[in-house]
Parts: sequence; structure tokens; C-alpha cells
Amino acid sequence: VKKGQIVRVDKEKYLNSINYLSVGHPTYYKGLDYIYEDRGEILDIRQFETGEYALIAWAGIPTSPAWLPTDMLIK
Repeated sequence: VKKGQIVRVDKEKYLNSINYLSVGHPTYYKGLDYIYEDRGEILDIRQFETGEYALIAWAGIPTSPAWLPTDMLIK
């Protein structure tokens, strides 16, 4: 993955990740569907202790960009 690339999030990987489980949403929660269905742009990539993460922004979605592990992104 690289800056400027358009991606979306793999739903199965995200729903089974610590990122999702730490938020505590119920499985039927629909508020995050845009990350699986809409395309996001990678704004930055960084290496943290827990692995490589990308800062993703979704065009037309009124929300802040989010750091997500690159292994759950679909090109």
C-alpha cells in the first residue's frame, strides 16, 4: 500500500480485530458500513509497535480519518 491509494476495509477482518472489539459495538451495528462499502484514500502510512497502519479518509463522509492496520485493507 502507498499514499494516495484508494482502498476499502475487509469487513470480516475488521469485525474480528481488536480495533473493532475495543469499541464495543454490537455485531448488527450499521454505523461503520461506509468503511466496507465506500472507497477511502490513504493519507499516510506509519510503522507502529503493533505493525503497519494507514491513515484513511473517506470522501463525502463527515468523519475524521482513521488509523487502520494495512493487513485489513483491500486495494
